[in-house]
Amino acid sequence: MLNVSLLGTASFVVDKAVVKSDLGPAGRLLACYLFEFPGKVHRRERLADLFWQDTDPERARSALNTAIWRIRKVLDQGSDGASRHLLTVGNDVILEPSSDICVDTHELERACKRALAGCSGGTISPGDVSDISRTVENYGGPFLDGYDDDWVLQERERLHCLFIRSTFELMRVAASQGYYERALDFGRRLLAVDPLRESIQQDMMLLLLLNGQRVEAIRTYQRLVEKLRSELDIGPMPETVRLHSDILSGEVFGRLQDYLVAHFGTQKAMTF
Repeated sequence: MLNVSLLGTASFVVDKAVVKSDLGPAGRLLACYLFEFPGKVHRRERLADLFWQDTDPERARSALNTAIWRIRKVLDQGSDGASRHLLTVGNDVILEPSSDICVDTHELERACKRALAGCSGGTISPGDVSDISRTVENYGGPFLDGYDDDWVLQERERLHCLFIRSTFELMRVAASQGYYERALDFGRRLLAVDPLRESIQQDMMLLLLLNGQRVEAIRTYQRLVEKLRSELDIGPMPETVRLHSDILSGEVFGRLQDYLVAHFGTQKAMTF
């Protein structure tokens, strides 16, 4: 099994050992491109222009052929004969989907879509949440971190938005069911990749309060104020200030049902 990591720093791993290859920078990025878009037909001219745009056409075609040959060698390290899944048909290049290749972005996408479908349909079970959580928790960072090619940036944004949406839904469902510690875990995952998302900071303050951690809820607000001031030179939104004030005064408990509906779509309030 070849395990391909494209979230964060790209790597190819077999049996927990990093695969050594002589792909070179352009060839390595080509491999990542093919792994990210399996089953799609890619024209040779398009690939040559995409990864060897500063090279004359003849040398670019030669470099592409060499890179494809080297990618086949990488595939065979994952499973003998796996290189058969990399097809070259005339001017087309196709990497077939295969059980011999596990790509972390595909695992994340499947988990996120499962989460969104389950949350919206109200059919997500505790077992589903646990399975999906394991994948979400392995989010390794931005897609191909360090690269800024147009296709990389587009895919990075798409995957990031999918991760944010699905993790938020998991947090919302956990909160609505009264599982505040689990909801807090999802919130921490969100803030790890987007610490200035103020709506999530508000959710965290409310969840901490419901979880019996009022002091930590107040500290969360104070840390947010410092971060906004130091990084953006702005203050928190009025809604955040209002929530903090209600927590300090204790008035939050009289408005708790309104807060729960506004933030999590539920009126349930339990502590575990």
